[in-house]
Amino acid sequence: MRAALITLLAMLLLAAPARAEDRLDRAATGLKAAPLYVHPELDFLIPERDRTLILTALRDAYLPFDVKVVVMPSVEADESGGEADRMLWALNDRLPKVKRLLIGVDQRGNFELLKVNLSRNVDVPFELEYGATGEDGPTTIVPRLRGVFQIAATAEDDGYSYQRDRPTEPLDPLPENRPDDYLDDIGDDGTPDWLIVLACAIAGLFTGAVCWAGSFLFRDFRRA
Repeated sequence: MRAALITLLAMLLLAAPARAEDRLDRAATGLKAAPLYVHPELDFLIPERDRTLILTALRDAYLPFDVKVVVMPSVEADESGGEADRMLWALNDRLPKVKRLLIGVDQRGNFELLKVNLSRNVDVPFELEYGATGEDGPTTIVPRLRGVFQIAATAEDDGYSYQRDRPTEPLDPLPENRPDDYLDDIGDDGTPDWLIVLACAIAGLFTGAVCWAGSFLFRDFRRA
């Protein structure tokens, strides 16, 4: 399992942007046909037996709203920028507009939940959302998803529930798309280089003026 994860991460780092651009379209097409979509690169993470168990647990939960589970690797080369919540929002844009709970599962077996027009407080504890660390994480995906379904089924419709805002800040360009001088104008603390140079020049002039005035005072003192 560890070797497979390492190989997958290496493949993701080298993933071509052209392939990543349409992966969300393919995922949305799969989610329109079924409540579970597993990206081909993560077939090893959710084998057929586990997929059957997930669908059975979802059906047995009798949830009165749409639930979609998408198992997708995080990559920077699509509109999500490698951020799970952006990916879920982008997928929701491609799906019919209904009340929905979107559950994302990444290559590490971690969950990301997005409530869309749901007035239920689906409060998932940390141990269900992230699970165990190391090699045990992927093996607990099925029971953790079952736990999420059960929590969602028992959550009361109170007319209002907290929902995170959709990310709106622009994404940084991919390394291969950045101009050569992309980082030249940014200092370590985010201060433009020209401002740092100007501040140093002013400080130098001020120091020189103080030293020049001090030399006159020192010379007058010696004459006295």
